[in-house]
Amino acid sequence: MNVTAPTTAGYSLDPRRPLLTRPDGRLQIGWDPESALILTPPPRVTARALLEVLDLFDGKISRPQIMWVAAGHDIAPSAMGAVLDELERVGVAVRATATPPPDRTPAVRVHGRGPLSDALVAALRGANARITRSVRYPPDADAGRWKTTCVVLADDLVADPRLVLDLVRYRIPHLSVRLRDGHGIVGPLVLPGHTSCLGCADLYRGARDPQWPHLAAQLLGRAGHADPATVMATSAVALAQLDAVLGAHRSELPASVNHTLEIDLTGLTVRRRRWPRRRDCRCRHLDTGVVGSPNLPP
Repeated sequence: MNVTAPTTAGYSLDPRRPLLTRPDGRLQIGWDPESALILTPPPRVTARALLEVLDLFDGKISRPQIMWVAAGHDIAPSAMGAVLDELERVGVAVRATATPPPDRTPAVRVHGRGPLSDALVAALRGANARITRSVRYPPDADAGRWKTTCVVLADDLVADPRLVLDLVRYRIPHLSVRLRDGHGIVGPLVLPGHTSCLGCADLYRGARDPQWPHLAAQLLGRAGHADPATVMATSAVALAQLDAVLGAHRSELPASVNHTLEIDLTGLTVRRRRWPRRRDCRCRHLDTGVVGSPNLPP
C-alpha cells in the first residue's frame, strides 16, 4: 500500500508488471493474457536497447534524462518520446512521487477494538503514513484535535453517534469497516459535505424497518466475529479503499463512496450496495456550518 502525497519526481514503471522480451523482437509488459502490453520498438531499435532504457525508470529519472540515456542507445528523442507517451497513456509509466515531508505525510487513525482493528494497524505500519489508534470517544474528546487525514471506524457494529457527527462536522474523511453475521462490510467511505454519511445509511435502513433504531442501540459498542480468512479479506478491501483515497494517483472515486462493499467468502462474492445521501440527514444541515473541504492530501 502506498499512501504518499504527490510531489514532483521522475518516471517509474508499474512494479507489478514485469518487463519481458518476446522472440519476435518485441517487448511485453505484464503477463496477464488479457491486459499485457505488447510494445514494438521504434525502427532500427532492438528490444534489448529499449529494455535497458526502461529498466532505468526508478522513479527518479526525469524525461530529459530518459532522452539522454535513449540517445546513448541510438534511440532518437522523437521515437523515445512516442514510446514514453504511449506508456503514460496506458498507465504503465507514471510520474512517481517523492516521499513527502513529515508534515505532509498522511495520518490515519484506526478507531476500534477487535480483529479488524488489529489487522489494519499491522498492515498500515508498513505504509508511508503516520498511524494512531484509539478505542473510546469519551465525553471530553474532540475529533477536531486529532490532526488526522482519515479515520477508520473498525469493528464496532454501530459506530459512536457522537464521534460520527464530529467527524462530519470537522470534515474528516472516515471509512467504516465491520463484520456482519460472519461477512465483511467495508464502507461507506464518507467525504463530509460531498457524499452520503453513516447517518444517511441509518435513515435508509430505518425507512425500511421502523424498529431499526432500537436494534442499532443494542449493537452499539459491540464487535463482530468472522473466520480469519474473512477478517483478512475485509482488511485487504479496506486497505485498497484507503489507498484509493489517500494515494498519490487518485483518478476516480473509490468504490466505497456512497456504497458498502459486502464480502462473502462462502459464495466468493463482493456485493456493492448503494447508500445515497438523504435530504433529511443532519449532514445536509452541517454543510452550511462547516468551512473547507475534506482533509485529503493535495
